[in-house]
Amino acid sequence: MPFVTNAVEIARREMAAINPPLADSFAKLILFLSDHPAAASALRGSNAPEVGSSEYLRRQAAGFSAARDPRSPQAPATVPDEMVSVILKEYFDIPEADLGRVKREHSLSMGAENLVGELLERYLASVLEPRGWIWCSGAMVKAADFVKPPLTAGAAWRLLQVKNRDNSENSSSSAIRTGTVIEKWHRTFSKRAGSNWAAFPDATLRAELSEEAFKAFVRNYLLALRNLRT
Repeated sequence: MPFVTNAVEIARREMAAINPPLADSFAKLILFLSDHPAAASALRGSNAPEVGSSEYLRRQAAGFSAARDPRSPQAPATVPDEMVSVILKEYFDIPEADLGRVKREHSLSMGAENLVGELLERYLASVLEPRGWIWCSGAMVKAADFVKPPLTAGAAWRLLQVKNRDNSENSSSSAIRTGTVIEKWHRTFSKRAGSNWAAFPDATLRAELSEEAFKAFVRNYLLALRNLRT
């Protein structure tokens, strides 16, 4: 679906009413989607507005801003399979008295792991956004996490998909990216130790990105979250 004629103006106005510092970035992102409507993510729900409509812009503005709010690690809400305890005890020789602790720690570990990808995006946004990139918070662009407007008229936008590991991309996002100009980068490797910061697609920013800086960002982020709950 095409975007409404004054989509950029509507986007800027809607975001100015929600989170003024994000108005310019959101307007630029809508400019990109107006020119590339097939890249726009649809909203979910039976009453979801059509992509590109005024209501779509209003809801996406709210989602773009809300996705940047702090998010705490959460253990999975699913009930663990009791058969896991049987395997831990009978094959891995975990004492009966330790099974509850091991299951709880495993659940917390899963919750932590589920947050790493988002923390990676937040860290990258802290470095990339002051240098012209826009974080597509709220999953507004199909298979892309960051976009960068062209520096000169007629030049192409840059689109970037980031993953925490080299094996974490699902088939659907891979299919969406086929035939597009979306660049892809991953932080770590599934078969060997080490990180991939030296291969970050924007060569001008590689010197400002590192595993040490990412760890420091995560520590400060989590410390701030813990301070909020006290």
